[in-house]
Amino acid sequence: MTATVANSAGITSAAGVISLLSEAQTELKIFALRKLDLIVHEFWAEISDVVDKIEILYEDESFEQRELSALVASKVYYHLGAYDEALYYALGAATLLNINEPSEYVETVIARAIDRYVELRVSLIDNGESVTVDKRLEIIVEKMFQRCFDDGKYKQAVGIALETRRYDMLESAIMKSEDVPTMLSYSLGIAMSLIQKRTVRNTVLQVLVRLYTNLAQPDYTNMCQCYIYLNEPTTVVNTLKKLLSGTEAELLMVFQICFDVYESASQHFIDEVMEGLEIKPKAAVPAAEAMEVEGKAAEENKPPEETIKTVAQDSASDKKAGKSSDNLKR
Repeated sequence: MTATVANSAGITSAAGVISLLSEAQTELKIFALRKLDLIVHEFWAEISDVVDKIEILYEDESFEQRELSALVASKVYYHLGAYDEALYYALGAATLLNINEPSEYVETVIARAIDRYVELRVSLIDNGESVTVDKRLEIIVEKMFQRCFDDGKYKQAVGIALETRRYDMLESAIMKSEDVPTMLSYSLGIAMSLIQKRTVRNTVLQVLVRLYTNLAQPDYTNMCQCYIYLNEPTTVVNTLKKLLSGTEAELLMVFQICFDVYESASQHFIDEVMEGLEIKPKAAVPAAEAMEVEGKAAEENKPPEETIKTVAQDSASDKKAGKSSDNLKR
């Protein structure tokens, strides 16, 4: 806006510049468009009276400054509040549209472009409809992703990626960030809270699982949380078996994963995990007796694998007993 004010200093009307659009010489029309582009935010009301002439220049494929015509027309329609038309001509402006320009016009056009892109991508990915996504629209959105990366706004990039179903950009936003584990956790939370369609959510979870696996120190806890949401008990079993033969820290991780399964998974999922680990659920026992059994187990100093199985058995029994008690109360 500062450049616009400086260039329009001393000008009280755009009439003289506008009159050049009616000249026969192409050079004069181009000169007029360049001047109008500099003063359009101030004299858009006057320019709107001849916006049809500017549109004609854009539609003329032989006119060498079609993109400039589109840019001026887009800015006029923005001030008129016709945002769909503003976006249409902004797409026609191609590289002349500077998305890094700090102006309300650019921000409005970008927001409109992303909204339209989201509509098309959701129709294509979520609903399986046969739609064509305008390549020019995609270019603007990808430039916006790059702007987020350059500015270090990775959470914003994750949000746009999830909305637009751009899983490649989701991965880029996570991996380019300075704290990948934190970004993975953030992405998991956003995916589970905002994405309603199950097939889309599962695709995102599969991307996150792959990224969790490729970490220098794989995050098995969050990985298994994803497997719970994906309903993959066999994969959880395989992960637990792998960790059971690992270090002491990995054995402690097994406890955390088992607690997560107990808290988050369905009873059917828990049963499948127990079956995969060859754990047989015990019958429910009174609380006092259960405490006595746990005390004896501690005195016997069972190995970690056996302790884990005992905890899993007791948890499963408690969960089933709780459900049976609820049914009796009803």
